[in-house]
Amino acid sequence: MLTWLSLPDDRRDPALLTAMREAMISAVTLDKPAVRDASPAGAARALRALLPGQTTLSKAEHHLLGEWLDRLTADR
Repeated sequence: MLTWLSLPDDRRDPALLTAMREAMISAVTLDKPAVRDASPAGAARALRALLPGQTTLSKAEHHLLGEWLDRLTADR
């Protein structure tokens, strides 16, 4: 939330707020976890799946986060 607020108005993606709100509500109200695999790799896979639609991050941030998530999801 703080990152979103720190962005200039023209770079703020309202879809990010919706996604954060829905994730918070789901985490509190659902009996089942939002992520099927509760491991760090499972959470990274879920986030990685949503990364292409993300418009708030810069190109460099998008690339770096994608690289980190790929490492977390790699079979070891």
